[in-house]
Amino acid sequence: MKYHDMLARLGVANAHPGGGNLSAVWMNRVSVPDGAEVLDLGCGNGATACAMAKRWSCQVTALDIRSKMLENTRRRARREGVAVRTVPGSAEALPFPDHQFDLVVCESVLVFVRLPRALAEIARVLKPNGRVVDVEMMTLRPVTPEWREGVRRIYGVEHVPDLSGWRSSFQAAGFACKVLRSGPIQRLEMSDNQRDDEVADQHALSDPQVLQLIEANGRWLEANHQTMGYGVFLLNVANSPT
Repeated sequence: MKYHDMLARLGVANAHPGGGNLSAVWMNRVSVPDGAEVLDLGCGNGATACAMAKRWSCQVTALDIRSKMLENTRRRARREGVAVRTVPGSAEALPFPDHQFDLVVCESVLVFVRLPRALAEIARVLKPNGRVVDVEMMTLRPVTPEWREGVRRIYGVEHVPDLSGWRSSFQAAGFACKVLRSGPIQRLEMSDNQRDDEVADQHALSDPQVLQLIEANGRWLEANHQTMGYGVFLLNVANSPT
């Protein structure tokens, strides 16, 4: 079982650094015009997609590669009385025409994919003056090959950049980058009620594979909390107005 399959079965609402609290922080820093087209790329179980649909008069599209997460997003949207369009697809091959979206949101997504390809796809589907909000993990200090192997084994992540690495990747893809917030993950206050019982698989906690992943995740976070940081990035195409 993969890490994201576990999150889908547990119905975890906000698995990214800082959870819903940090999503609220960046939403307070970003304005979206009425009727805007917004893409939640790697929507997970739909908490942020639904929050954006509530907050703004916009058209929200939620994309994820996992059908279970899209199903959970639809269930959450119905419960909260908001309109969210769900689309299956990969960040590396977005199933949308060029220049469709005013805002693309990624929360702990780009670290899990081939970054240059995903950034190229995001740039392609953005409108000329569109923006990107990206919330990601980053390393705060040099790490060992053994550390990277642990991240790969538990999370399926090939590489966790530091702040300079994220900036360089964004620049190489043609984006100007503003850091809205960054720091150690251990200083973030996580949201309460991370598990959404109404969309969770009620048998998930009886599955030994789920329990094994929960335990491995907890051990890794406890051992590495001083190494891990986060960044909230606001991107726009370098030659376009902000």
